[in-house]
Amino acid sequence: MSSALKRLITKDRKRRQAASGPHAPSWFESARAEGDLNGLVRDWLTDEQRGGVPVNFQRHLEDPATVASIQRDEVPVPALDDREGYFGKWHLSYWLSGLDDLRVVESCVPRSALNDVLDFGGASGRFARHVALADSASTVTIAELNVNHVQWVERHFGPQVRAVKVSPYPHFPLADRSQSLCVAFSVFTHINAYETGWLAEIHRVLKDYGYAVLTMHSGDTWTVPTTRKNIFASLEKDPTFLPLYQANPTMPSERLVFDYNPGSIEHNCNVFFSSDYIRRVWGKWFEVVEIRPRAHHDFQTVVVLRKRG
Repeated sequence: MSSALKRLITKDRKRRQAASGPHAPSWFESARAEGDLNGLVRDWLTDEQRGGVPVNFQRHLEDPATVASIQRDEVPVPALDDREGYFGKWHLSYWLSGLDDLRVVESCVPRSALNDVLDFGGASGRFARHVALADSASTVTIAELNVNHVQWVERHFGPQVRAVKVSPYPHFPLADRSQSLCVAFSVFTHINAYETGWLAEIHRVLKDYGYAVLTMHSGDTWTVPTTRKNIFASLEKDPTFLPLYQANPTMPSERLVFDYNPGSIEHNCNVFFSSDYIRRVWGKWFEVVEIRPRAHHDFQTVVVLRKRG
């Protein structure tokens, strides 16, 4: 390359940089100080905390095995910022929500599927801690966009639970056929453009006949009254949502995307899928074992997939 051409390329690069302005890191790339921990979950077995437990989690507290797990759990309860604000001051409910998801997964897949688990979007281990408590031989890899969650997991969990930082673009830094199960709770609810790319990555890292348990917004979610829909506030940020919702008592299309930060790569959207879409599109990658709407108190539908051998 001639020196004149090098100078021209350098000049053009500087011009482009000046036009675009300085790069500001996205929220998921910006490390921050860890919030104050909330002790161990057994510290929250109080009458007040028990009184705040949602009705759908109360049955777990009646199980002696749950109380035994609470006593064994030595991983602290994260600060609100380190758990995406879930459940506010109700720390016992936060802990029970992960157990409830484990019970759902256990009802969907054979026990052997929980040997090597990929927890896609697993944050600071809300679900992962329960896999580790249930079986000391299981391992969980949390694949997480937010660097702060990755650092939190590395600080507070033992060797059974580890975390890897991923980008908004489809790739898991994991070996082919290394995982027996992938879970993703309310992740595909917020993935638009790279949906099939992430399905392809899950397919790659799963062992033959491995399972994926993914939750999503479905036609059943669409029919939940807006007064009870905890996603309504974010959906309203897309001006197309409310007129479409009010005019259609049932989901009017097989796939709908409501974007409340247009042009962002930060997954600030809500996506709805019909069962027919799941079978037609996701079924190209996996056997669709089951599409199971959860009880009325939960707005996510569970999709159970199995990798063909």
